[in-house]
Amino acid sequence: MMVDGPPVQLGDRVTLRCDRLAYGGDGVGRYEGLTVFVAGVCPGETVAVEIEQVRPRFARGRLVEVVEASPERVAPPCPYYGECGGCQLQHLDYPAQVASKTVAVRDAMARLGRLPEVEVRECVPCPLPVGYRNKIELAATTDERGRLTLAYHPREEGGPLVPIRECLLALPEINGLLEAVEAWLRETGWPAYDEEDGSGLIREVGLRYSPTTREATLLLTSGRRDLPRRERWFDELGARLPELVGLRHRARTRASQTPDGRPVGERLGRPLRVLHEGLSLRVSPDSFFQVNEWLRGVLVAQVRAALEPQRDDRVADLYAGVGLFGLSVAREVARVVLLEVDRDAADDALANVRFNELGNVEVEQGQVEQRLSAIGREVQPTKIIVDPPRQGLSEAVLRITAGIGAQRIAYVACDPTTMARDLARLVKLGYAVDWAQPLDLFPQTYHVECVAALHRV
Repeated sequence: MMVDGPPVQLGDRVTLRCDRLAYGGDGVGRYEGLTVFVAGVCPGETVAVEIEQVRPRFARGRLVEVVEASPERVAPPCPYYGECGGCQLQHLDYPAQVASKTVAVRDAMARLGRLPEVEVRECVPCPLPVGYRNKIELAATTDERGRLTLAYHPREEGGPLVPIRECLLALPEINGLLEAVEAWLRETGWPAYDEEDGSGLIREVGLRYSPTTREATLLLTSGRRDLPRRERWFDELGARLPELVGLRHRARTRASQTPDGRPVGERLGRPLRVLHEGLSLRVSPDSFFQVNEWLRGVLVAQVRAALEPQRDDRVADLYAGVGLFGLSVAREVARVVLLEVDRDAADDALANVRFNELGNVEVEQGQVEQRLSAIGREVQPTKIIVDPPRQGLSEAVLRITAGIGAQRIAYVACDPTTMARDLARLVKLGYAVDWAQPLDLFPQTYHVECVAALHRV
């Protein structure tokens, strides 16, 4: 028990052993009873650390030297690792990355959810731990020669953007498109937006690619509403890149009321198509869709296993996106309702229902908090799928969901900490957790997807 304050001060250099990885990718060690978090460390290593932050219950340090390396330490394959903020685990060999994610989910369930008895299965590895992302988003900046260049955000908050030539995590086709789009942007004469003085034009670029149809779409975010000669320039880019089928322009000005910006004008071209296990799915440039191209089918199979669909079931798919989960079980159940707040994604879902001729599926566009009670009364779901954003479910949604009394809930999470919190609340509201299955949809990063199965007690 510490009575005289923390045993370290800012600038101190200490040596400690890393016991495990925390969710977030930092190594966790202890120095004279104080927990110390250090980035870039492997479990089992002894490291020298310089203390950079001190709090009553923990400290954060910068890795100075690896005194005793772990056999699981590897040379990071990406030249931008350490500067770019996209990856946190490239210094750890892939099997150890996967194992650390199993530990992170089990730790969250036991410590935060207070559900240590729940079976947390071994994390499912990705068959290809690089080159798996079907979408990337980059910021626009100006290089030392005054040219627009595309970059990732830095690992250190407030640091400079990191220009890249290719992203290790992206599909090879996206990296090929990236070079062409950057060259095209330079030719347009549209300068990169400057956050400090509000000058310039281009803020961000998003690229999405579907290997199943060999189609791509582009999402451009500008700092002003007008893109001079937008249609002409897009026609020219389309002539160079035949796989590019659509562009969406949105503006995020200083007066914008939303963090992502607002769509401007009509969409040019069309959304891309994704073929998934008998479904043809329309996906707009800014609609949510699972980014891992190689584990999407496994994720859907786990949701189906958690749901246990029966012929007479009525399924509510909340936070449905373009409808991937709900549409995947539609032919096995009596009725499906897809609920999605984003207008573009809801429009995609409706188009997907019609294109796949699923007459037992309906789409609702609106807030889950506002529409779920009515769906509970009108549809009386027997099974529910929830795939909430990173912050998890609100208290209102948890109460309404439990009040519906569905037999089973399939909970899909991209953050095990909020998942553990929500599962604990659902247990108090009358559900039991059967199992939780982590899946490594985000290799080389600390993120982990998880599916949990619940049944009504």
